[in-house]
Amino acid sequence: MALESCEGGELFDQITRKGQLSENDARFYAAEVVDALEYIHGMGLIHRDIKPENLLFTADGHIKIADFGSVKPTHDSKITVLPNASASDDKACTFVGTAAYVPPEVLNSSPATIGNDLWALGCTLYQMLSGTSPFKDASEWLIFQRIIARDLKFPDYFSDEARDLIDKLLDVDPSRRPGAGADGYASLKSHAFFAGVNWQDLRNQTPPKLVPVSGSQSPEGEYERDVWNPSHIGDGFTSPADVNGGSTSSSESPGHITRIASIDSFDSKWQQFLEPGESVIMISNVKKIRRLANKKVQLILTNKPKLIYVDPSKLMLQGDITWSDDPSELSVQVPKKVVSFEDAKQRATQWKKAVETLQNRLK
Repeated sequence: MALESCEGGELFDQITRKGQLSENDARFYAAEVVDALEYIHGMGLIHRDIKPENLLFTADGHIKIADFGSVKPTHDSKITVLPNASASDDKACTFVGTAAYVPPEVLNSSPATIGNDLWALGCTLYQMLSGTSPFKDASEWLIFQRIIARDLKFPDYFSDEARDLIDKLLDVDPSRRPGAGADGYASLKSHAFFAGVNWQDLRNQTPPKLVPVSGSQSPEGEYERDVWNPSHIGDGFTSPADVNGGSTSSSESPGHITRIASIDSFDSKWQQFLEPGESVIMISNVKKIRRLANKKVQLILTNKPKLIYVDPSKLMLQGDITWSDDPSELSVQVPKKVVSFEDAKQRATQWKKAVETLQNRLK
């Protein structure tokens, strides 16, 4: 299979290497994404996985959208995606995409619309300007809770125009997002954030300079990514930009936890270790410390609450860390032996946060 070469790499890598993008650079890249989405949506297609990893650069630094494996045609699509594709089939409601960029309506199993891509555009613009995704948290389950509650915080250094555009793109109602209304993309392209953009000659303008491969890497030699992978929940990177002190735009209190209708389907690999209605909150591959030799296990925290560890290769339950008999107490009973785990990626604080979230829910 021959594909067009995008020698400039991913937008994700540019954000990683620079820490965060200037507003001028983010404006240019966002405008090119808008230009591409307008064409894609005009052809009757919904991408459903817009994120910095799927935005590639040509050798001269212009944006191309990649990875159409999750694309969904609308009723008036001008392209036949699959021989049996239909905009009204069950797949229109299937969870696809990447956790940090998934809109709330997808978590509630609503049919796909072009508003899905516009939400992801808002998340991507936020990440360009801040260095991290807007709903970043310790695990995918916690990310989903923040998305449902629209627990959105803006760094103080965001301009009013950037804040307003992102706030509108991250509207809980897909039809109210700029670009999804009756006036189409006109309302999005005319937003104050894009003031000065020459939409007619965008692809002929000089793009921002790309930073070559020299950015910081993880200990494993790979750039950390916010990728939906049930076996690596909570493996995200810590952004150099601190967004905790900014203003908040939320429809519910951050501590509120909402039942997500389709969360159980995301835990399919570990479903055999769960009871009906039970969901994974956090899961990581850790080392179980033993006297003679350490052993890798999958440590799983659920909403019951329950804490177990599983042999990830044989998919066999190795142990259950006993909680108090009182379900209202999230304290561990005095054990007969001490079980120690080591997390190579140093996520002890993330595990602590996940447990504290359960504690707050049970109060």
